[in-house]
Amino acid sequence: MQQTKTTYTNKELVTLLQGLHAVQNLQGLKFALRVSKNIKILRDELEDLEKAATPNPEFVELSRKVGELEQKKDMDAISKLEKDNKKLVDARKKQLAELEEVMKDTTEVSLVSIYENTLPKDITAAQLTGIQTLIK
Repeated sequence: MQQTKTTYTNKELVTLLQGLHAVQNLQGLKFALRVSKNIKILRDELEDLEKAATPNPEFVELSRKVGELEQKKDMDAISKLEKDNKKLVDARKKQLAELEEVMKDTTEVSLVSIYENTLPKDITAAQLTGIQTLIK
């Protein structure tokens, strides 16, 4: 399969991976092979980024508690919980700010081209938009 090396930002790679996931259940053997290959390439490329974006278990638990309080519309309890866990909240904010900067970084990736004649007949315009950079 022909691969094309192109420079992308990490944000563009994440968006492209989402576009590929949106079309991965469409019919067509050649199309499916190319989509599957690109998903694998992008997952491998973005693995470290995904790890860097993962919140620590303590923050996940805090987020779960905040979600429960939001359902009860208990804004005072949410404020208290966030205040009591300020270091944890600030660490997550810092992690997200750093991640935002990393998303701007560029990298060269070789991806498999998807040819127009392999596109499924039932693909939508929205789905095409998500994978447009791969279509030849």
